[in-house]
Amino acid sequence: MSTREQILGKLFFGRDPLKDFPQGRFVTDLQGWHSDHPYLTRAIGEVHPAIVVEVGVWKGASVVTMAKEIRRLGLDAGVIAIDTWLGSSEHYLWEKFIPDLDFEFGYPRLYHKFAANICNEGLMDIVVPLPLDSINAFQLLKEKGIRPDVLHIDAGHDYLSVMADLKAWWPQLRDGGVLIGDDYFKKPIIGAGKWPEVRQAFDEFFAATPHTKFESGDGKCYVGKPARA
Repeated sequence: MSTREQILGKLFFGRDPLKDFPQGRFVTDLQGWHSDHPYLTRAIGEVHPAIVVEVGVWKGASVVTMAKEIRRLGLDAGVIAIDTWLGSSEHYLWEKFIPDLDFEFGYPRLYHKFAANICNEGLMDIVVPLPLDSINAFQLLKEKGIRPDVLHIDAGHDYLSVMADLKAWWPQLRDGGVLIGDDYFKKPIIGAGKWPEVRQAFDEFFAATPHTKFESGDGKCYVGKPARA
């Protein structure tokens, strides 16, 4: 049984949420931010994970990057893609995101774009979508004994939600694993800086939390978790 099949057994009682998705009905749209960042493929290559978790998925471009690297390396691994696919506050503040949310009778259909991207890229045998918010997804995976080897956090941009994600997910990350944080800009970009509360949460959390390495560049950070002796 493949790792993905084991994940489906635990999270969906063996049902496949991507089964029979109408492939080709929607065009591929891999718009995203920092979605081909070298940290994503580096983590896969260094850790050789069985379980990858991404929290905050949007259209799935970074999920695609990691899943393709898993395939290239021939790993038996699954990528659990966690998102509500409802957008966040900034997507409602800025009109330019309204077409991406693809409202139908006032409800976003962003998940369809994500699922189409995964299917059109032929990655259905690696990716498992989980349509939950970060904390409920954490509770589910913890209860089911699913611990990621590589964790990509790309959800909220405010201090409270980022800190909540770190407090929940860092203990769930396997010893020796890698956490990649998105929207971590070390220097101000414009004015007070881009997403300063993201950087603040990461800096405060890891100032008080043991880790093996902390690197940053081009809007992401790369954090190693100590291996158990």
